[in-house]
Amino acid sequence: MSQPLIAALKRLMNAHPEAIAASTMTTAQKRQLDEFCRKTHSVRMTPSGRGVAYRIEDLAVVTVTLQQLSPHQDLPLSIPPRAANIASTRSSKQGRITHDVTHVFIKTQAQPNWFDGDRPTEQLQRASEEFGVAALEIGGDKNHSLYSEHPIWLVENQDLFDRLDWLPTSEPTSVIWYRGQLHNKLIDWLAAPQRSPFIYLFADYDGVGLNNYRRLKERLGERATFWLMPNWRALLTRYGQNKLWIDTAREFESFERNAGQWLEQENELKALVQAMKRQGLALEQEVVWLNSAL
Repeated sequence: MSQPLIAALKRLMNAHPEAIAASTMTTAQKRQLDEFCRKTHSVRMTPSGRGVAYRIEDLAVVTVTLQQLSPHQDLPLSIPPRAANIASTRSSKQGRITHDVTHVFIKTQAQPNWFDGDRPTEQLQRASEEFGVAALEIGGDKNHSLYSEHPIWLVENQDLFDRLDWLPTSEPTSVIWYRGQLHNKLIDWLAAPQRSPFIYLFADYDGVGLNNYRRLKERLGERATFWLMPNWRALLTRYGQNKLWIDTAREFESFERNAGQWLEQENELKALVQAMKRQGLALEQEVVWLNSAL
């Protein structure tokens, strides 16, 4: 018994002593409510028109059950979501599990210009130099007015964040490390027109990486670029991985299905997509350091 049953019992409590049509409930709610009916007989299912309806028969049993499943209902809005989940479902992972903010690691190379509103700021650069990394809160009340005159790179894996000797130029830049899926809040933050003139995504060449780029491109337009390594064709043929291709095939199909007209303008990216399909291979981004071995 879980969240669907809690939702169904709450609806029945609110409607009591009236019945609720089964057609207005989700499949999961009906399945768990049917099981609850069989076990406790405190809710009755009766014919209603062309379907069936549920009505509470034993209010005391339903009340106790709901209290056991969801010990605390009326919480102040200031309670963090995971704490509220414990109160309502006894589990932090049931119910709403999103956070109001997310945090990303960022580091700088060659002193990029950052501004907070109309004031220059060296805080990111200073933290990067002194501590190796800075952290940004994204999605809350902070850092809305933060922007850079130089490029921002997004890298998927930690090695690329720890060592920046793979960067194609020594120009001032900032690098953000994300893991797996690009967070919607990070995309929203980058989508602000003034954030940076160029956003480069350097991801694994697989379905997840391509689909992340599609999501980024849809929001940022021409400011977003999918970075292709020098000699990517030779690297794909020599070091490409069939298992990674298979494991991310669903995301690859989503990328192809949903990519907009912008893909027709990116000939090199189209060539990568076609080569991956033809060879059934994907490529991890750490291969960038193996260029010298070709």
